[in-house]
Amino acid sequence: MQNNSVEQIPCSKVEKRAGCISAALNILGDKWTPLLLGQLIESAKTFGELEVVLAGISPRTLSARLDKLVDNDIILKNLYCKHPPRYRYELTQKGKELQNILSAMGTWGDKYHDLAI
Repeated sequence: MQNNSVEQIPCSKVEKRAGCISAALNILGDKWTPLLLGQLIESAKTFGELEVVLAGISPRTLSARLDKLVDNDIILKNLYCKHPPRYRYELTQKGKELQNILSAMGTWGDKYHDLAI
């Protein structure tokens, strides 16, 4: 049986140990996830509210991203209506700590985004 694991060498100027950037990308690397988290930094939101502010995201994709973020303790899923079940999503402390990364992405995007694209 072949071993497909690759030993990572840290990017010493930006990570303290190998795999840190990879771990962050596991959360932030999916399409829509940074935009979704940005909306939750503003305030807790329902599935329907997220669908509106993330125009173009399919319900299936939104559901998958929310489930992954819940599973990784980035967001909480709070039941606010039992029948039918309705949930409100909010950031955990771990999720709130991503704000600086998202802000840095926004700053970089503002600096280099070409509106003619």
